[in-house]
Amino acid sequence: MHVTLDVVLFSYLDRPIFDVFINGKVGHGSGVYPRTGGGTISGVQLPLGGQKVTWRYADTGETIVAKNVPELSDLSKDARYLAVYIYPDDTVELLTTPHYPRASPRGELEIRKLEAKHGK
Repeated sequence: MHVTLDVVLFSYLDRPIFDVFINGKVGHGSGVYPRTGGGTISGVQLPLGGQKVTWRYADTGETIVAKNVPELSDLSKDARYLAVYIYPDDTVELLTTPHYPRASPRGELEIRKLEAKHGK
């Protein structure tokens, strides 16, 4: 089974990334926090189950494969958005929502760490 969602990227890395792919789809980029994201990729069709997430660092071109395999499952009927959260430990969290997503609870902690390191 597949689902079609609008994808929004949240990167909590302190370096810019690009070519964020979920199973080879999407191809989005992100600046350094707090300038993450860059819009919404509309109408991305993804299978339910484990997702392979990769991204490249803009400064070196190095491709990173997420250390975990985030699951896309148990979607509610009103799910419209897929938030892709990329964390400094190279793990990824996927959350669906009927409304435009916000920072994740773990992301809020990462934001505080980055603000302490770099200032607000």
